[in-house]
Amino acid sequence: MKNQLLLGISMMALAAGAFAQTPAPAPPAAAPAPPPAPVSEPGKYVGVASCANSGCHGSTHPLKATRILQNEYYTWLSKGRHAKAYNVLFSERSARIARNMHVAGKAYEASVCLDCHSTNVPKTLVSGRVDREDGIQCEACHGPASGWRDEHTQPGWTHEQSVARGMTDLRTITTRGNLCLSCHMGNEKREVDHELIASGHPLLAFELDNYSEAMPAHWNWNDTHGVRAWAVGQAVAFRDSLDNLSRHARGDKWPEFSDMSCFNCHHALKNSTWRQERGWEGRAGLPAWSPQRWAVLRLIVDKASPQSRAALEPLVAQLATRVGRMNDAAGIASTADETRRIADTLVARVEATSWSDSDVRSMISTLASDRDFILRSDVGAAEQTALSIQSLATVLTRRNAKLARSPFMKSIDDLFVEIKDREDYDPNRFIEKLRAVKSAM
Repeated sequence: MKNQLLLGISMMALAAGAFAQTPAPAPPAAAPAPPPAPVSEPGKYVGVASCANSGCHGSTHPLKATRILQNEYYTWLSKGRHAKAYNVLFSERSARIARNMHVAGKAYEASVCLDCHSTNVPKTLVSGRVDREDGIQCEACHGPASGWRDEHTQPGWTHEQSVARGMTDLRTITTRGNLCLSCHMGNEKREVDHELIASGHPLLAFELDNYSEAMPAHWNWNDTHGVRAWAVGQAVAFRDSLDNLSRHARGDKWPEFSDMSCFNCHHALKNSTWRQERGWEGRAGLPAWSPQRWAVLRLIVDKASPQSRAALEPLVAQLATRVGRMNDAAGIASTADETRRIADTLVARVEATSWSDSDVRSMISTLASDRDFILRSDVGAAEQTALSIQSLATVLTRRNAKLARSPFMKSIDDLFVEIKDREDYDPNRFIEKLRAVKSAM
């Protein structure tokens, strides 16, 4: 019995020793870290379907759950004219324009039309589905979304990061102005030139704030709208029009009559008496450079940078003279370039200018008193004056809703009656309506 007990103890000790000498099992290897999320390639168009989810931008009504409305896509689709831009190309008028332009194919197939009536980008820049039927879709204004679409909803992601990845910075007024004007006035890639106008395309008018506020809003109103947008838009339009003029003068199709005042040549002779009564600064009957982009800006410059107006006035006069004579393309291009350099420095000064209600009222009064300039310019200048007064008055009505139903606003509506029929335009009648605006204010 004793021997059996000793043997049991020995076996237990041996087992314990063997157990003590067995190495502990190694801890399990850490799972490999997941690979970093792939960075999407910027600069590609993905199409509107990626924006239209009801939890993103496709709600049928504002959700008020975030700083954005979340019904942006629905607003654009159901109320905006840009979404219907492509459909215009199926009209009889568009077919007639295409025939007169001798384009290959139909209007709804021609790049000269698609460039402004759709999101017409090379297939190499499309990674999703971009349909012509979508017209001017989200990315046409906000930029190709491949580089920021997935990221821009992430916590901590900033607007600046999206811009760096390809979003168009529409919070910057100059950027927004350049973008809108690229179609509404034209640039080196696309424009409504005299050939297109003669073929039947409507004349283009544009004022940044007025046209922006006429759109169904899919944004929260902020200080990049209103009077600042109006002023900067005028400066950018003038500057970019000089780019166009310089390019035209250096091109092989000079003279380009879209730079000139249509109504010096195109008017009913029975209604032209006021032209003879007004007289001509140069040789009677010559085409004239249209001052529509300078008409309002020169008054803004008086507030934002008075010294710039002193530098610009003689250059503008020289430009008008050379364009009217049409025989000095090199001189036109040179003067346009020199004027443009000054105008470029002016944009930032205009954007930095602050405007009180008193300043706005003073500008409306100045525009309504601009008799001499209106008398010697054209209907395009009158149109910019009317659009500007309307835009500035809208700024005032935001702060005083009663103005919207006042005789003051009715007097502004009467300005547009005078420019609706361009062939029947008479500056004397328009000046009378301006006086009524000033009296009503």
